[in-house]
Amino acid sequence: MRAARQGIRMVAALAAIGLVVSAAATSAAPAKKPARSAPRRAAATDTAQVLVRIGGETITAADFRRRLEEVPEQARANFATPEGRQQLLDRMVEERVWLATALKNGVADRPKVQQQLAQQRRDLLIRTWLGEVMAANSAPSDSEAKLFYEEHKDDYRTPAAATLHHIQSKTEAEARKVFKLATGGQDWAKLVQKHTADTLTRAAGGSLGSVTKDGQFATLGRQPALAESAFALGAGRIGGPWKTDRGWHVVKVDEVRPAGWRPFETVRPMILRQLGQQRSQEFYRQQLDEARRRLGITPDSVAIKQFVSQKKSAREMFKDAQELGPPRERIAAYEKLLELYPDSEVSAQAQFMVGFICSEELKDYDRAEKAFRAVIDRYPKSELAPSAEWMVEHMRTEEAPPFNLQEADSSKAAQPPQGSSKGSSGKP
Repeated sequence: MRAARQGIRMVAALAAIGLVVSAAATSAAPAKKPARSAPRRAAATDTAQVLVRIGGETITAADFRRRLEEVPEQARANFATPEGRQQLLDRMVEERVWLATALKNGVADRPKVQQQLAQQRRDLLIRTWLGEVMAANSAPSDSEAKLFYEEHKDDYRTPAAATLHHIQSKTEAEARKVFKLATGGQDWAKLVQKHTADTLTRAAGGSLGSVTKDGQFATLGRQPALAESAFALGAGRIGGPWKTDRGWHVVKVDEVRPAGWRPFETVRPMILRQLGQQRSQEFYRQQLDEARRRLGITPDSVAIKQFVSQKKSAREMFKDAQELGPPRERIAAYEKLLELYPDSEVSAQAQFMVGFICSEELKDYDRAEKAFRAVIDRYPKSELAPSAEWMVEHMRTEEAPPFNLQEADSSKAAQPPQGSSKGSSGKP
């Protein structure tokens, strides 16, 4: 994938430099030229013309034009200078130099490079063919979307809602006074400014916005009784005072909207996307099943079950644990290894690493001591037993150990003895 990213960066760099050939490159030539200039014009358009020789290879005008086509067309049209063409040619030479050098040094023969190239080839072929296959999948029509809407109309139901304003008072007596003024024709906005105790809605004329029958107000929180009263009051009316845990409220109901459904046109794009995704998945599955049928797929269920059910070896689990990041995850991985393989060739190392991480990273010395003593008790013949004893005695001090703790987690201090594995398990 690194090679793919480098290729993308290369194309982007070329587009940035703007090195393209203008279709009007010869427009600066005089309208009339002597007959002897004709051969030079013909040579300039000769695609086989060699521009640069690099060892035994060449860069021709045709090579240049093919490379130019890799630059996005919109960027290509912005550049038509000799300097730009020269820079593109210089970049091509640079690429050829590095490519030839890489090939000479055997980069193409490296297993990892071959693996990446094979992966890129595989992915490109699959994407190209699958794109052509999926292009035959038709998009859902408006009539299908409309039918889906009607069949799932309850999914687009909108609840009844009321839009209202309020004036909040601290006492019932004050609220009754406000109610009398409001129903007597006093200007609502002025009453809000003078009387409301709700500082959050004062500047907005006491607006509480819209609320459904569940009574969840944006500023008041859940007040189902107040919402129920507002719905019962009806649009265009003033009611109250009603009590909540916030105080007493005089309410003006502006609008009550009954329950209904979202119009089809508002949900049409969403339905088309949903149907399109479903259809694509179904079409893909159909095409895959057909391709499998044509090719003939014969799985061996017994062999597959045995293969997927096999557990990792102790050494594989030890390696996986080393590569984890957070200390607690590494400890859990080492402990899982010890649970499955208590007497493997790397069990002593895993036990030591539990103590080491607890001591040096988590500073949990009690847990670390328990882990180190397990090394001493279970694997007394392990080369790590003396190190575990030293850690028990000195890990709470600032004394430097006689072994490299920094390398322990990279397995240098936790590798089994060369040429023998019995010492690690603590068995003779």
